[in-house]
Amino acid sequence: MIRNAFTYLGSSIVNKAAPFLLLPFLTRFLGPAEFGALSIFLVINGLFFAVIGMGIHTNISKNFFASSRSELAVLIGNMLFVLGAGSLLILLLCLGVALTTEQFLSIPAELWLVFPILSFMMMVNTINLTLLRNEGKAYVYAGFEVSNTSLSVAVTVILLAGFNFGWYSQVVGLLVANTVFFVVALLSIWRRGYLKFSVRKGVIQSILQLSLPLIPHALGGVVIAVSDRIFIERMVGLEAVALYSIGYSFGMIVGLFIDAFVKAWTPWFFKVLQVPVDKVKRDVVRYTYGYFAGVFVLAGVIALVSVIILPYVVHKSFSGAVDYIFWISMGCAVQGVYKIFFPYLVYINETSFLAVSTVLSAIINLILNYVFIQYFGAIGAAYSTLFSYALSAVLVFHYQSRRFPMPWAFWKAIRP
Repeated sequence: MIRNAFTYLGSSIVNKAAPFLLLPFLTRFLGPAEFGALSIFLVINGLFFAVIGMGIHTNISKNFFASSRSELAVLIGNMLFVLGAGSLLILLLCLGVALTTEQFLSIPAELWLVFPILSFMMMVNTINLTLLRNEGKAYVYAGFEVSNTSLSVAVTVILLAGFNFGWYSQVVGLLVANTVFFVVALLSIWRRGYLKFSVRKGVIQSILQLSLPLIPHALGGVVIAVSDRIFIERMVGLEAVALYSIGYSFGMIVGLFIDAFVKAWTPWFFKVLQVPVDKVKRDVVRYTYGYFAGVFVLAGVIALVSVIILPYVVHKSFSGAVDYIFWISMGCAVQGVYKIFFPYLVYINETSFLAVSTVLSAIINLILNYVFIQYFGAIGAAYSTLFSYALSAVLVFHYQSRRFPMPWAFWKAIRP
């Protein structure tokens, strides 16, 4: 698990470094308003990905070690059927938006047709990456992830610097990269024997039973993560969105390390809990406590270093981003606490509570965004995000402790 975690960390560093590699180009060729519009596009794309994708790849992690390859092939074929049907429906709704308005949320109406197509291809790529993680093929996983990101960055830079394509450069870069790797992912899944198109009602019902509750869960998570920028755009302006987004990019470095660990943790977690004896549970708890300590220390260090290097990475007109880095880093650390409890609820098939907890946190986040931004300015959005992630973590921990007890006070059990 640790070896794979370092491999995922390496690929995540390259993958998540993309926003930093692009910052000098974006802040040089785009003004604050254009950068803010690009940020809004990425926010909306995240919302679409949450709805269309509905965490459907979780079905693979849950069933990988308990199913044969042929059973997984049928499962994935039905997952693609569900994804395709949902994407087509949402595409038709977006066509209605494109035909009835010229612009919505600072995004040209025709670009709304991009969201469902891009989200569908991104989720197919995610399914392939999830399979590779569960197979333990960390190096192949890293190759797919890094290549996808590299192609996207290359196309963006060429269009931005060479053809003056503005903020649309990154939109095209994402489309080109995800189209290429959508095709590669499908071929890879099929050649490895994980794809069989045999629509089965029972399989679709089991997919929807696990995944439908993850739509409000994922949507609520995206709302917490991105509503801050929409509120800032409405209440402060696009220039403030640009500063906040750059500060968020630095704070999200914490998320890079968290994602790397969780990618290795999740397959290991489901594998060891095939036999959930007391010793296994105590080991899981010990590793979890070590993870908590590491995440918060890491957040503090990254916040400090980011403040030092910010002036060397972005144009001086974006220097105000420094105000947001510490609070966003802490928010990402608290989100990391929540993420470690997510597999428990998948394991006991209680994903419906994830929807309840995340939606409740998202609603509170929306209220706090409005109140805090009014009183504190754009920095209030960072305060709201931190509080919302903390609430999600507390709720999920409490529910997990009641439904699937773990020896969180394991030291008491081993005292003589």
